[in-house]
Amino acid sequence: MIPNTEQKSADVLVLGGGIAGCMGACAAAMEGRSVILVDKAYVGGSGESCFAAGDILYFDPEEDDIHEWLERWNKNGNGMFDPEWMEWYAHSSTEIINMMNDWGMDFEKDANGKFKRKPGRGHNHAVVFPGFKMMKKLRARLQKLGVTIVDRVQITDLLTNGDQVVGATGFNVRTGQFHVFNAKNTILSTGSCSFKGQYHGQDMESGEGNTMALQVGAEFTNMEFSNTYNSTAKDFDICGMSRFQRLGGRFTNALGEPFMEKYDPVNKEGALLHILVRAMTMEVQAGRGPIYFNLKNMNEEDRELSYRIVPTFFAACKVCGIDPFKDSVEWIPGFMGSSSSGSGLTLKSFDCDTTVPRLFAAGDMANQGLLIGSIAGAGAVHLGWATITGFRAGQGASKACETTELLPVDNAQVESIKEKTFAKLGHEGHLSIDDAIYRIQSYVIPAKYNIIRCGEALEEALTALDEIERDIEKEIVVRNTHELMLYHELRGMLTTARLTFTSALARKESRGSHYRTDYPDMKSEWNVWLKSRLKDGKIEITQEPIPTEKFERYGLPVYPL
Repeated sequence: MIPNTEQKSADVLVLGGGIAGCMGACAAAMEGRSVILVDKAYVGGSGESCFAAGDILYFDPEEDDIHEWLERWNKNGNGMFDPEWMEWYAHSSTEIINMMNDWGMDFEKDANGKFKRKPGRGHNHAVVFPGFKMMKKLRARLQKLGVTIVDRVQITDLLTNGDQVVGATGFNVRTGQFHVFNAKNTILSTGSCSFKGQYHGQDMESGEGNTMALQVGAEFTNMEFSNTYNSTAKDFDICGMSRFQRLGGRFTNALGEPFMEKYDPVNKEGALLHILVRAMTMEVQAGRGPIYFNLKNMNEEDRELSYRIVPTFFAACKVCGIDPFKDSVEWIPGFMGSSSSGSGLTLKSFDCDTTVPRLFAAGDMANQGLLIGSIAGAGAVHLGWATITGFRAGQGASKACETTELLPVDNAQVESIKEKTFAKLGHEGHLSIDDAIYRIQSYVIPAKYNIIRCGEALEEALTALDEIERDIEKEIVVRNTHELMLYHELRGMLTTARLTFTSALARKESRGSHYRTDYPDMKSEWNVWLKSRLKDGKIEITQEPIPTEKFERYGLPVYPL
């Protein structure tokens, strides 16, 4: 039986309760707007933000040179970033992190009350904090601001009036209650798609936002870079690698040899993730695996700080009888999918509005490549991007309320979506949810599809995804509302994989995290951003030249040199 419908309305609807969604809801509420925040788990206690390394890239105007920042991230990102957006980010970080400090967030400080900044992958400029404590405090602040928090409701579809987004629909993952949310403006901050990979704290990030956005006509940018791998212990989940790599972490191969200097002579152990995991893969392919990691060189101050910032890592080590400061632990690439990647929904302006009217994006849903270009997993940028775009999207959505009215939802559209939402509930077949997840993972996690690619492997994966989708629709078993949630997550995974591989096929070069053995060189003819959108039911790829005039204005080189 299809459950009854509950409807709510507000000025601003925020979808996703990680740090991006919480900051967006805070910003809109601080502007006096009525706000609804919806999350499929529990706001303040779930998602990547609770388990991340606890560092945010922070620009200190008294110590930092903006041009040095621009040069650094232009080089890091192989010329695929936008210098205006990096300058916007830098100055926004100064404003917003100081504001959060005034809220009482737990940033580490020195004896003079100044932010302690620690190095990470690609930078030396991160403020640090315990993410799980910040998320709890953000929930308390939302409640104080009067935000309506709706926990444990999975959003499956955006509602439209003409070409404009006017809200969303979803269902309670425990009771099945169907929800309709009507809003003047909507912020999509549902996170990345991890494909339920090996990396810590990301098992619920399954790309549903990508499916929703694609279906309403939104444009994505550079989805070929949605292939992030962190590195992780083989036998248990970990977090904190952005910090550990630069604070004494050491990688060795099976022969006991440190090897990162061969692949990145400058950054060595602190190499960006796409370089690190490619190096690990090549060492194993050369017969020098497995790979090991230890923290023997970390100093006492950083050890004590790490215990406070990422206690879950040390708790896992204790359970396994491991002392990471003495023991070498077997290490593997941990697949993160589109998390922390240089891709996402195209942003039109610093208000974080997308190409679809009344739809804003933040965090991993928004094109982080504007900062990091073609790389993956740049330390401290990920949480920083989520924090800054979340708050600015909240301000942008709030400002847009001044010139928009609450458009009605189409009841016929709602009923059609409701029927589709519950269509698979009770479906009997021969394919379990777990088996469906494993089949999708089999065509995204292995190295040949996302670490070291070629056109043949990408075509193979796309063909396999079509077959998997047909089998899911025909044979999936959905016995309850929890499995219904997982079924809709399967749709998000399929969408994200298709966006990634279709874009990767189109980019016939190697750049950053996108490495193709059939096109191994970086080419100036590919100084373009690849745009993806749905056309006649298929993903269409178009090209947009990178804005070289901005590089000239900022005095930056255009890569490849």
